[in-house]
Amino acid sequence: IPVTTGKPGFITRSGTKIIIEKDRHHRMNSETIGIDPNGPDGYNIGDVEYAMRLTYTGEFLHAAPWSVADQGHANVSHGCTGMSTSNAGWLYNMSRIGDVVVTTGTTRQMTLTNGYGDWNESFADYAKGSALH
Repeated sequence: IPVTTGKPGFITRSGTKIIIEKDRHHRMNSETIGIDPNGPDGYNIGDVEYAMRLTYTGEFLHAAPWSVADQGHANVSHGCTGMSTSNAGWLYNMSRIGDVVVTTGTTRQMTLTNGYGDWNESFADYAKGSALH
């Protein structure tokens, strides 16, 4: 599936993420991530289709019909992974909450606490937190 991810200043996080929420229609407002919706990087889109949340801070997989020409060629989003409406619909219908999504190739790493980030911890470090350790 051709996608576009985060442009400079809004780099998508590399790492293992989990789909933590699914919405057939979702309002995306830049104010929720600290960007003035009326500013040059602002947005307020009332009907984003096939939204699958990956992080608590607002990274989603979703339909982005406004960026189809860039998908597979350039990163133009505010950190989300955008795709055509038909591809997003297919992925949405094939995916479930709890499914694993791996993003690679960016300079920004997924954190342990921004979503279900435990998958990004080495097993040795994860085991140190176990009651059995």
